[in-house]
Amino acid sequence: MVHEPVAELRSTATVHGGAPLVAVDGDFDTRWAAWVARGRVHDRRVRRRFVVSAAVIAIGGAIAFAFLA
Repeated sequence: MVHEPVAELRSTATVHGGAPLVAVDGDFDTRWAAWVARGRVHDRRVRRRFVVSAAVIAIGGAIAFAFLA
């Protein structure tokens, strides 16, 4: 095993030509709350679809096992 020193990387993040900073808008909290709510709805849908799919696969496997065993 060869132990070589790891070269340090220099940060190349610089401000490009005095670009103006983006101001935080007042509606951010509202938009963030809507984003979180959409995420929760999506999460519930995905979980429900997963549970239904797993149940269908399990029932199908049980029926196939009953006929083949």
